[in-house]
Amino acid sequence: MPVLLVHAEWDIDVPLDLAQNFFTSLTGAVYRRWVEIGEGTHMVLLEKNRMQAFQAIRSFMDESYIPAK
Repeated sequence: MPVLLVHAEWDIDVPLDLAQNFFTSLTGAVYRRWVEIGEGTHMVLLEKNRMQAFQAIRSFMDESYIPAK
């Protein structure tokens, strides 16, 4: 299953190293994508750069992933 991780630059609830460790641990994911939102905190969906997060999620959901045979 494809995985999208959206992280905000100033998120102190999920520090960068914790997010990176989680992302790299997703070894079973057939496809994974990391999106880093600048100047955002853990509440990025309510902040000025929220459209970047919404666009990243929308783009990811609109893709059709077909695994290689």
